[in-house]
Amino acid sequence: MLLKFTYQDFLEDRRFKNTTKTNIKKYEILLGKFMDYCIENEIVNVEDTNYSGIRKIATNRFTPMVQKMNG
Repeated sequence: MLLKFTYQDFLEDRRFKNTTKTNIKKYEILLGKFMDYCIENEIVNVEDTNYSGIRKIATNRFTPMVQKMNG
């Protein structure tokens, strides 16, 4: 499955589960950055990812941004 569809499905699922608008916006920002990273590194399919790779990206690249968002 293409990552862009997974991204869209996830956001729709969060909306369906009545996640707050603030949290959805945070998901959009954070996951948008992740999608940018994937595009830059030619990762387009979910099958091209794995837990350890995503964990490494999240820890090194996005943790400071999340901390700033949560202020």
